[in-house]
Amino acid sequence: MKRAWLLIGLVMAIGLMGCQQQRDAYKSLQAVMDNTVAADGPGVVLLVEGEGVGQQIFARGVADREKGSPVRTVSHFRMGGLTKPFISTLVLQMVSEGKLSLDDTLAERLPDTAVLFPHSAQITIRHLLNMTSGIPDYRDNPAFWEVVRAQEKRGWQPEELLPYAAELPGTAVPGETFQYSNTNYLLLQMILATVLKDPLAEELRDRIWDPVDMPDTYIEPIALTSGGHIAGYADMDGDGAVENTLPYDDARGLADLGFISSALDLGAFAPALYARTLPGADGRAQTLATIPTGNGADEYGLGIMRRPSAWGDMWGYDSTTGGYSHQMWYLPDQKLTVVVLISGEEPALANELVARALTAVLGQE
Repeated sequence: MKRAWLLIGLVMAIGLMGCQQQRDAYKSLQAVMDNTVAADGPGVVLLVEGEGVGQQIFARGVADREKGSPVRTVSHFRMGGLTKPFISTLVLQMVSEGKLSLDDTLAERLPDTAVLFPHSAQITIRHLLNMTSGIPDYRDNPAFWEVVRAQEKRGWQPEELLPYAAELPGTAVPGETFQYSNTNYLLLQMILATVLKDPLAEELRDRIWDPVDMPDTYIEPIALTSGGHIAGYADMDGDGAVENTLPYDDARGLADLGFISSALDLGAFAPALYARTLPGADGRAQTLATIPTGNGADEYGLGIMRRPSAWGDMWGYDSTTGGYSHQMWYLPDQKLTVVVLISGEEPALANELVARALTAVLGQE
């Protein structure tokens, strides 16, 4: 009996220590938000989740600058580039099931579309995933932005955007150089359509969002001004003033930039993204293989980024586009997830928040 009471006491002590650690984390992270994010600035949501820390989520700033309404921890954001890890995960599932191969070429998979791009017989699915296809980004074409700035509600389809990329000179020989291009993921969307049984949204829900428990993640409706998400803010018309981006249809609901999610959902997805793997003896190595992006730090893989930090490698994604900035990272050495969502193009603020949040819960390395 005495031994049983001792064991109960030990369990309770461990539980109290864990609760204290979570309380300390909450206080430290709240201070990070208060000292880093302006109350009247862009809406910011910070999530930190992991062993000992628990699940900590904070919101500060303004969601709607016209109305002055505050951002909330459950606010939905347009994901921008964070759309790509979902698409790449679906592609890897198709590879695992034998419906696609990383070595399939663009010419083989989309013969009618491939004629738009030189070297299509050499461009593989792997090249599209890791941004080494040499295909230009349709968003670099000024003609595309002329239509966007005219606030035409186009409800763009991938096939309509590809000519904007085809008009631009190629960036490199396939497989040779990293060059970020959203066009790659439009092509992957079209390739997926040839092998998926159900529409993209249903497949994502069945294969990723429901299994990972992501109820607030969905494809942005292409015909609506807002799909239930808060506004982003950027200088869309080039006049030097930041404005609400919702009236501008810059290709909503597509596989390069068009998904909606929340910090809580992304917190669930980050470790699952890192854990995905291809079959075979070298499946894990292929899944985590990355190449330099040229910025001196980040590396890019099959729709996933690797960033070194003082606490070990961080795996996830970093995106600033369309009036938003987002970062989503999982640190496998620490079993820790950090997510930052901002309703403004504020990459420096996102970097600062990630660094300060990690320092607050892990200490200075």
